[in-house]
Amino acid sequence: MKFFIRARVLLSWLFFSVFMISKVYNQSILGFKPLDVAHYYNGNCSNLNNIKNYHIINFNASVKVENNSSLLSSFFTSLKKYIINQNDETAGMNVNQSKVPLEQPFEVEYQCLSDEIYCNRIKTSFEKIPGYFTRALDIYTPIKIRLNIFSFSNSQTRNTNDALAITSPPPYLVLKDSINGWPFSYPLTLIKQLNTNVEIQYSPSEDDCDIEIDINTDQMGNYEYFTGMLAHEILHGMGIYYLIQPLSSMLPDFGVSTDIVVPPLDVTKNENPQQGDEFEIKYFLPPSIYEKNFVDLKKIIKYDGNPSENYHFFNEDYYRIIKDVLVSCNIHHPIQTEIENQCLQQLNTDINNWKGYPVAHNFYQASISQNSVGFLTQEGEIIKLQTYENEYTGDFFHISTPYDCESKVKCTIEEKTDQHKLPYGPDFVMYSKYYLLDLTAEEKIALCSPNNNYGLLGDGIVHMLTTMGWTEKGHPPNDKLYYVIMEDELKTLNLVDSIYPSNDHINFTNGNNINVESIHLPSSSSSNFILQNFLWTFLSIQIFFTFFVFLIY
Repeated sequence: MKFFIRARVLLSWLFFSVFMISKVYNQSILGFKPLDVAHYYNGNCSNLNNIKNYHIINFNASVKVENNSSLLSSFFTSLKKYIINQNDETAGMNVNQSKVPLEQPFEVEYQCLSDEIYCNRIKTSFEKIPGYFTRALDIYTPIKIRLNIFSFSNSQTRNTNDALAITSPPPYLVLKDSINGWPFSYPLTLIKQLNTNVEIQYSPSEDDCDIEIDINTDQMGNYEYFTGMLAHEILHGMGIYYLIQPLSSMLPDFGVSTDIVVPPLDVTKNENPQQGDEFEIKYFLPPSIYEKNFVDLKKIIKYDGNPSENYHFFNEDYYRIIKDVLVSCNIHHPIQTEIENQCLQQLNTDINNWKGYPVAHNFYQASISQNSVGFLTQEGEIIKLQTYENEYTGDFFHISTPYDCESKVKCTIEEKTDQHKLPYGPDFVMYSKYYLLDLTAEEKIALCSPNNNYGLLGDGIVHMLTTMGWTEKGHPPNDKLYYVIMEDELKTLNLVDSIYPSNDHINFTNGNNINVESIHLPSSSSSNFILQNFLWTFLSIQIFFTFFVFLIY
């Protein structure tokens, strides 16, 4: 009888220990999916406009559990996968070095719901896409693409939209590139190529495709060559895409600040015509790894590349919004209760007191000024991004044309010049409009930039991608170990590393060309790492102690 009681006590204690530790480890990975972007047809071009009513679509991901017939073995394996820097032979292994770059990096699925002639044009245009990308990049894990080809006017979901194409970007997950580094949002297409501290299991319903593109046959006309358009959309899905938005776009009609651009806000809109739409506001999320590299062109030119001047747009104060502004509540439109009104007031107060507010305002001012925003590559190139004077368009996920336009819809030089004679540059495929749809991809390359090393993808585009983490063709693979952020971890992160390289490591040659040394920040132990190792050791002791007592009795 005593043995039975002792055994029950010991087993109860063991299961209690396992339960408590599992509560620490059993967290969801922080993931979300941005809204679509639409390309609207305008004459011989199509303008890319981001949907104004912005909110985050939830995306679920978890730590992958190895397939094992033993429930107990599977359970402990899943626990072990959460341990950072575990002393296992495969832990921290440079996975990319054991992989061979793919000759066919894209798994494409066609959904043809229109006349076969339009589907064949898209299929023929896509045939050379893999070759252009493998010529420039080493891709190790396939990117799944779905191309839906149909008439928008005959569609229940798209019949009010006259765009040529609407692209659904991939889900984003939040990663750090060192234990104490700053978190940024990475597209799933890129994450699949990286080494992460845990293996990620994606929801099957979301894993059907990484990039989905709806193509409107109503707007295809008699054009036959869409290779450039498809490459453009795929590049958006590979990370040349922004998440930051004016706060007023994320929370429209609530009287919030209109002249600041902030990191993405996790806010879900639940439509209810009877009681009014309800907005569930949670927290701010980290900007994308793409936006991390934005630089102030006017500041660099003004100071002639003076290293003492902070030329990056965003700093630690800006990024700390994920910890400094923590208002979480539900509000209706229109406001229905005093509690909702107080919540909105608190959000406005916290935003106004946020130390990054001046940075957010400064970027908004830059985004409505020509020749003001650039992308700094790790090779030292500055790629000018598209902005317009006195007009906010959010077009800085496009490369700027070599000439200035009055606005997004008005460009005198384009109106007065034959498209075939415009001064295009090497990165023409990522301009904000589709040009030269009457030419094949090879003819475009010969006309616009015959000296491109990688053909359709200019060097600037390739280096933008490699700066974010992709691997350039023939170069050593990205061997960094990235740390996946769990949903409950964001507010408690230990942010101690520097976001940007020290000025001591930067060599300015002139105001328009910056050379930046590649810097690897040293990793250091974090409190989370220590806690997890302690808990794992504690659990091991409990197991050993339990079985030892059983052997004695």
